[in-house]
Amino acid sequence: MARAARFYKAGEPLKLEDLPKLKLDANDVLLKVKAAGMCHSDIHVLDGVIMATTPVTLGHEIAGEVEEVGASVTQFKKGDRALVHFLSPCGICNYCLEGRGMLCENLFTRPGYGFSADGGYADYCKVDVDRLVPVPHDVPLDFAATLGCAGITSYHAVNAIGKVGVADNVAIYGVGGVGMYALQIAKLSGANVIAIGRNPSKLKMAESLGADYVIDASKSKIKDEIKKATNSKGVDVMIDFVVNDESVKNSSSSLANGGRIILVGVSNKPLSINPQVFMLREFSLAGSLVGTKNELAELVELARTKKLQSIVTRKFTLDQINDALGSLRKGEITGRGCVSIQ
Repeated sequence: MARAARFYKAGEPLKLEDLPKLKLDANDVLLKVKAAGMCHSDIHVLDGVIMATTPVTLGHEIAGEVEEVGASVTQFKKGDRALVHFLSPCGICNYCLEGRGMLCENLFTRPGYGFSADGGYADYCKVDVDRLVPVPHDVPLDFAATLGCAGITSYHAVNAIGKVGVADNVAIYGVGGVGMYALQIAKLSGANVIAIGRNPSKLKMAESLGADYVIDASKSKIKDEIKKATNSKGVDVMIDFVVNDESVKNSSSSLANGGRIILVGVSNKPLSINPQVFMLREFSLAGSLVGTKNELAELVELARTKKLQSIVTRKFTLDQINDALGSLRKGEITGRGCVSIQ
């Protein structure tokens, strides 16, 4: 038997349950979970904003050690350290063959660990071997786990969608866990990075991670502060992790000519934009979804070479999962929280 935190219904807490030992198919790996990062998407599931199969074990930032492998698995062996790419592109549609797995025609009909297949808030997690990325011994597993969503989502938004380049002015709107990685990745791209938030401790952390300018949105007008930070030019890329009418309005008024807004935050509410302004100044608006397995492997290498810093600041036990998610909901976790499972 093994314990798991199970989601049954929106509006209800997770239930800690004992589950029977998982049976492996030929291509499966049984991962002994060592760390599971806590993502705000879990709050969205609990609130019914993101749909999940029920019942299901939540937790999609998953890292651990291989406990057992299926009959056809040769890439990993017992004791190897691995990180889960929680989405499952099919690999055979035109988008996948072009290397654009996040546009996979079959993405949402295939297993999504922590959403439609059991995830990492558990002692063990069964994963198709094709979804695993090796983790070097010099990368802590709690750090690795948070790369599985917070890290890769940032990497994809900054590089693949935002196409951030040297000397670009980039603003990170919302410095939660994902924003903290986006800030670092934008800096690695050579950009001038502005961090926007309301929580003083989070803004302080953003500054410590290399933000060139921080804006406290509770005290200052974002548009005015961005003018100061960019010599009145505006930002070339605004990466929005908040995504509401206020953030999009502030973003639109803060862009340089030809500027791009990248929507990363999850919201199911309609937004208002002024299409005339977008046309006259050639603004663009794009969505960004997680990232590919290849991008995740590149991110692990950035962690190994110490070019990227961990943002894990708090650790919880599996028994504390509901209280931990409550702290996340209230904005009490600076950086990323992680469930550590021994």
